[in-house]
Amino acid sequence: MTALSLKDVNQRKHMNNLNRALRKSLKYKWSILGSLFCSVFVAICWGANLGGVYPFVEVVLHNKTILQWAEDRIAESQQAMLRLDSQIQSLEQPLTPTRQAPPVTLFSGSEPTIEPNDVGPNATDVALTPEARDKKLRGARAERELHERRIAATEQWLPWIRQYLPNDAYQTLVLIIVVLLVATVLRGIFLMGSMVLVARVGQRTILDLQNDVFRNVLNMELSELGVKGTGDLISRIRGETNAIGTAITNLFGKTLREPLKMAACLAGAAYFNWRLLLFSLLVTPIAVAFMLILARSTKRANKRAMEEAAKLLNRLYQALTYMRVVKAFTMENHERSRFQVVARDVYGRSMKIAWYSAFARINNELLGISIIGLAVLAGGYLVMNNETHLFGIRLASTAMSMGEVMAFFALLCGVADPLRKMADVYGSLQSGMVAADRVYPLIDQQPAIQSPATPATFPTEMVAIQVQDLKFSYDADRPILRGLTFQVPAGTSLAIIGPNGCGKSTLINLLPRFFDPSSGTIAFNGTDIRQFNVKQLRRHVGYVTQLTMLFSDTVENNIRYGQPNASRLEVVAAAKKAYADSFINELEGGYDADIGEHGGKLSGGQRQRLTLARAILKNPPLLLLDEATSQIDPQSEILIHQALAEFMKGRTSIIVTHRLSTLELVDRIMVMDQGQIVDIGTHAELMRRCDTYRLLRETELKEVA
Repeated sequence: MTALSLKDVNQRKHMNNLNRALRKSLKYKWSILGSLFCSVFVAICWGANLGGVYPFVEVVLHNKTILQWAEDRIAESQQAMLRLDSQIQSLEQPLTPTRQAPPVTLFSGSEPTIEPNDVGPNATDVALTPEARDKKLRGARAERELHERRIAATEQWLPWIRQYLPNDAYQTLVLIIVVLLVATVLRGIFLMGSMVLVARVGQRTILDLQNDVFRNVLNMELSELGVKGTGDLISRIRGETNAIGTAITNLFGKTLREPLKMAACLAGAAYFNWRLLLFSLLVTPIAVAFMLILARSTKRANKRAMEEAAKLLNRLYQALTYMRVVKAFTMENHERSRFQVVARDVYGRSMKIAWYSAFARINNELLGISIIGLAVLAGGYLVMNNETHLFGIRLASTAMSMGEVMAFFALLCGVADPLRKMADVYGSLQSGMVAADRVYPLIDQQPAIQSPATPATFPTEMVAIQVQDLKFSYDADRPILRGLTFQVPAGTSLAIIGPNGCGKSTLINLLPRFFDPSSGTIAFNGTDIRQFNVKQLRRHVGYVTQLTMLFSDTVENNIRYGQPNASRLEVVAAAKKAYADSFINELEGGYDADIGEHGGKLSGGQRQRLTLARAILKNPPLLLLDEATSQIDPQSEILIHQALAEFMKGRTSIIVTHRLSTLELVDRIMVMDQGQIVDIGTHAELMRRCDTYRLLRETELKEVA
């Protein structure tokens, strides 16, 4: 694939992602249509306000009423028609002089004064070539037709003008000002409606995207969470979806409203003189080309800025989460330096975007002033010299009046403000496009852990575990588990011990399908766990780890987590079995007390007992404890073990532990080393035949001593 075609593919991908976000927003079509209606009305009022220059110059400054202006306009057109009729006769009969003028009645009642040279062949016309005479004849006929239409249109409004409009010049001025004020108020009302409706579309789209992303993030594998980083995921869920929402808000707001305002102004200017308008827009292609160049640069800068911002958030999240470690090792200066390095990168990217935005503003403003400048130069020449041509090019059908020129200039000036605002939203649209590229891969990503199309029913009786030739590795060249084969009969308990890094916790994580094995099988009651619905499987597993995972919520809600319908009595009963009830009642608020972020208001042993209470309340047929009693104080350990001994009856349990006392709770012990099973048996059997087990016991006894 060539570099050019690769660029085209990437561009289509960018647009497709942004288009997907736009399609999601289209489900709020009534808000969008309402905003469109309001924007159209805003544009009309905007053009009408600027077009108010025309009646002010033509009527008010000449101390006229609108009726007088209309009658004078008809009279001027009739005079022009007389002149054009004479010219047309001269061009049609260049060699036959005619002294009889066509009868024309002027609106004012006066008779036209026609000089002898006005009728008949004209020396200049006779000297023209046939092609030039034909062209001039067509132009004269078109101009006469224009005046006829102007007279007809004006006469159509005369009865309404006489009946409803004031017949005093000052009252006419008051009327014009009132109309402008009313149009401004209406424009403000519809502008407010447009902004509110567009904001609703943008915010609802943000909400939908955040829900979609968070839903998929919760389905991601644990390994994916580790690779992407918490800060990066938070940035995509919150920051990038906001950028998309801002782009959508601008697209259906300013990006729709401001071009409509420009269109209204350009349409008004075209009404007064479309030829002069086209001449004024000659510089537009240059500005558009420069804008396209800026678009590509801004998109690249936005992409890098978002990536650096995600790194900054990740660094900040880690430093705040592990604040105790930072302070314990006096690493404040180190963390501050690392944060500043990333923050400076974010600053640099942001400044580059600011430069591009400034260039876009300059480009648009220069475009606006260039259009107005060309119009002033050309229009000024036409008016000052009473001409219709510039450099031999016809720029006006008839000579323009001062009011028409002023209104034309005002409408062109009205294009400048929307152009300036378009430069403001230009960067946000590029940012939204890049943000869509970072958000939609998360939405599209399919988790590797999938439920089968027709899942097997989870066994209702006690669970027996069969593991056959189980292998697993996070990286292909670094195996963690090396062909494990063992069984745990239903209703029995198994302890797993071994040196650090031998794969104990990895094995525990495979049972609820946090990961899938590289090869081999894990079966419950003879059915491979990959045949069960993932959520149904995990509902039947109680899982407690050494790392206590508590939420910034009340004690009751933390114990009830996973069992939202449990009553207060059931929560209290589970807490009593975990020997947590006593310290809970000592908290201010008891079971309604907030335990802070990560349970920071509790001691390590108290947090551990809350997680045990959570597992007890769930009452699962399969219990997994990964060093779950490591932080329990010695005074409570005996009572906790009694509770566990009672709770483990009638359910299958697997415990990862180093505690000698915990081993007394289980039926069998499995010794692991370097990802393999060394031996399985009772304490007595292992002490008799397993050197690794004896070494582990002796080491722990020395540590206890």
